[in-house]
Amino acid sequence: MLSRATPNIPTHHIRRSWRALFDDEGDAARLAELWNSPSPLSRTLGEPVALHPRAAGSVPLYCRPGTTDAQVFDDTFVGLYHLPPIGLARDAVILDLGANVGYTAAHYAAMLPEARIVCVEMDEQNAALARRNLAAFGARCVVIRAAAWDVDGEVAYGGEEEWGFRVGALDGVEVRAAGRKVAPALTVETIMHRAGVSAIDFAKIDVEGAEASIVRPDSAWLRRVRSIKVEHHPPATGETMTRALVGAGFEVRRDEKHPRGVVGVRADERA
Repeated sequence: MLSRATPNIPTHHIRRSWRALFDDEGDAARLAELWNSPSPLSRTLGEPVALHPRAAGSVPLYCRPGTTDAQVFDDTFVGLYHLPPIGLARDAVILDLGANVGYTAAHYAAMLPEARIVCVEMDEQNAALARRNLAAFGARCVVIRAAAWDVDGEVAYGGEEEWGFRVGALDGVEVRAAGRKVAPALTVETIMHRAGVSAIDFAKIDVEGAEASIVRPDSAWLRRVRSIKVEHHPPATGETMTRALVGAGFEVRRDEKHPRGVVGVRADERA
């Protein structure tokens, strides 16, 4: 188990970018230890460790040893791949599809103090940690445990890393016997209905290939979105996501920050 005291990590192993995230350098050292904890294939999980990034208002955000949480934390607060392509109002409505453990949602909530963030995460353990990480923001952050999909129902999924679970075939008992997991599946229209939102100011989508099923030119929900950022994974491609967003009325460009990112903004929303 990782110590909550400052770990004995050589200073040259603590990245300068990590030091810049925190008021307490002990948090940077703890992130370095988490980064170097055993790989997911050989881990013995310890208790989640609290980190306090200034960009999330210094609220405690928990990170599990021996998982990909440290990499997600770095992608979020150093990479900043999730930032909206346009300026958003303080009370914006944000849809976070593929919320993982809630780090991006925490950043949105801190940046926009009256915003409402609807988080959707397929994996039960990831979703549970997301709820813990977002508790400080109260009812503004809602976590729905589900896979965003093209029909309501159930999907099987699997994977060896917490940041890369993917939907698999719907084989029922056969998939479960193979060690796969099962999650509720919801269309984006159903997700919006359950969350009580009718329009989205910004949608962030990172769903490990499921974007091919939910981002299509005929997806009605896209017409209620002002701006969008999609990280595409096979079978989705940059070309298919671009065609879908153009077909839904967006002006589209490649994401300047992420090689697999596509950004869409409505013409009347350009910054």
